[in-house]
Amino acid sequence: MHGDTAQVWRGHLSTQAAGPRERRAALATVIVSTLVFLTALPFARTPLAQVPAFVPIYVASLVIFDLITAVLLFGQFNALRSLGLLILAGGYLFTAAITVAYALIFPGFFSPTGLLGSGPQTSSAMYMAWHAGFPLLVIAYARIKAARPGRHANGHWLRGRARLPILVTIAAVLAVVTAVTAFATLGHGLLPEFLHGHRTTPTGHAVLTGIWLLSLLALATLWRRRPHSVLDLWLLVVMCVWLFDLALAALLNTGRYDLGWYVGRLYGLLAAGFLLILLISENSRHYARLVRMSAELSEANAELWQLSVHDGLTGLANRRAFDRHLAEQVAISLRHQRPLALALADVDHFKAYNDHHGHPAGDAALTRIAGALLGCCQRPADMAARYGGEEFALVLPDTARDGARHIAEGARAAVGRLRIPHGHAPAGAHVSISVGVVVMDGRSPCSVEQSIAAADALLYQAKHAGRDRVACEPLSPAPAR
Repeated sequence: MHGDTAQVWRGHLSTQAAGPRERRAALATVIVSTLVFLTALPFARTPLAQVPAFVPIYVASLVIFDLITAVLLFGQFNALRSLGLLILAGGYLFTAAITVAYALIFPGFFSPTGLLGSGPQTSSAMYMAWHAGFPLLVIAYARIKAARPGRHANGHWLRGRARLPILVTIAAVLAVVTAVTAFATLGHGLLPEFLHGHRTTPTGHAVLTGIWLLSLLALATLWRRRPHSVLDLWLLVVMCVWLFDLALAALLNTGRYDLGWYVGRLYGLLAAGFLLILLISENSRHYARLVRMSAELSEANAELWQLSVHDGLTGLANRRAFDRHLAEQVAISLRHQRPLALALADVDHFKAYNDHHGHPAGDAALTRIAGALLGCCQRPADMAARYGGEEFALVLPDTARDGARHIAEGARAAVGRLRIPHGHAPAGAHVSISVGVVVMDGRSPCSVEQSIAAADALLYQAKHAGRDRVACEPLSPAPAR
């Protein structure tokens, strides 16, 4: 279990150490974002036309991005039981929920003055609460990560089911958003003037500057908490873009609907999308890895199955597979009243061969004999098996006496054609086999044990008759009692 857990931890973004490749990609993203920021900065106060569709598109995209990101982070928490991941998932859920509330009260979105009884400063207050809440949760994530390095999953209350912590987090986030929305709407008369018309007031600039510095503190706190995981690295990128968003859309512009406001909102979408893309990519990699592992496991199971039913030396079916197959064929023979032949073959004077030529030569001889016997099995249900030692067996369904004798004689001749030198066998100069064949008619009751005993008796009959021959008889019915 400990090895499995370690593998799970190493395979997630929150625990996988950021390597040079990830650092280069993150740095390139920050550089491009900085260049865009510097390009837009001189024109931040340029007024642009009000585009009524922009805010709905922006809000809907942001909510979708943040909700999916929160769900994916909750999923990682479910796997790792990391308190830091739970806090970060709550941060993204907070931004999604407060963005919905922000859309409801934004002037001109659902009504000219906004819903829920909002006042002229309500949307600005919601925006500030939104942009202050997320960096606070990022700071909490970074501090939790630093306070308990390597022990994210060891909190006693996190060891059980993940459902309760997730539900508590969701309830807490929704309660905070509801409280903030209620205060900003019902208590809008208590709010200072953040926005005059579409222009930000000095008070608004002062509060937004504080929020920007709070976001900078979140970035610095996260940067100091090393080593950085891949998740940490891209969260740093998110916070950099977040700072550009605040600077353009709230500090360095004049107010709503100027170039800085529009570009800042686009930065906000980028900030929401970076981590989402990363998490989706990770899920895709995990899925691909699971598919590969499933395929490899299937192949391994197939190999294990082959090993469990095949003899390691000859490649024929082993005794276990033979017993099962013979039992099945005996049952089929009796059910459908079809003949069934069983042949037991033994290599003549094999002990003398081993004593003279050595066991490696004996193993090689057994392998060649097995190939010859396998060549006599022409139908799918026929089976050649290594019964044990130098003994082999052939199971021949739907085979009557004449056919069984013909196959057995063919097997004996095939072994003779191998012309494996013996030199110490009275039966001949080459390795040979003796075969006992019993044929069941499918009408007389018989058992697996009876058929094997009868075939074994015929095998010894062939040996006593001089070896290198076949003895074939029908199975005699058991005497009545």
